Amino acid sequence: MRCFYIFKIKKEISILTKEIPYNLYKMIDDLYYIDSNNIDLSFKVFNDIFDTFDVNYLNKRINNLFKDNRYYSYKDNVHVIENKYRPENSYLKVYKSHIYIKSDAINPTFLVNYLMSDNLFVCDFKNKDYFWLNEFVR
Repeated sequence: MRCFYIFKIKKEISILTKEIPYNLYKMIDDLYYIDSNNIDLSFKVFNDIFDTFDVNYLNKRINNLFKDNRYYSYKDNVHVIENKYRPENSYLKVYKSHIYIKSDAINPTFLVNYLMSDNLFVCDFKNKDYFWLNEFVR
């Protein structure tokens, strides 16, 4: 099972880290595991690195992209693909801070078919994996 966190990176940070994505991953990883005593610092760093998502717009956009897919369903702001032929069970939820995808597929449909920006950075903290979304799809 893979758990992907997709972050919208500010353009300035994207330019600085495009060639060496490990540095960006390490910053995000440190934020992910930060001690709750440092919440003020983490919030400041978070705002310096990330842009926020428009949750309503993205939910509508994703739903429009997949509404004709027979294995797709959408309810209560949760997007699901259950395809027994591929096989794939993927779950996507949009938050203001990130997009979360949980999937048993190596290349989840949501990742392969969802391109919105060159500044989307994907992290799988459990598997220590990270990549720019536009490079994953190429």
